[in-house]
Amino acid sequence: MKTIMKIEVEDGDSASSYIRRINDLSAVKLVKEGAWQYVPKALWKEKVRDVNKKEDSSKKKKRSKKDE
Repeated sequence: MKTIMKIEVEDGDSASSYIRRINDLSAVKLVKEGAWQYVPKALWKEKVRDVNKKEDSSKKKKRSKKDE
């Protein structure tokens, strides 16, 4: 698996539309065409994968023993 990102990004696009994790052969093809470039996996983790986790964790509220 490789992480690639579009070189030209439109304003207002979601990160998942221009940062992708795809198989090696597809990544090589897209990068050779010139519209995509390789980027670190950490960028994908920060912008795509962990976005929903941050929102979910802020919604959770732990109950204390006093509330029970």
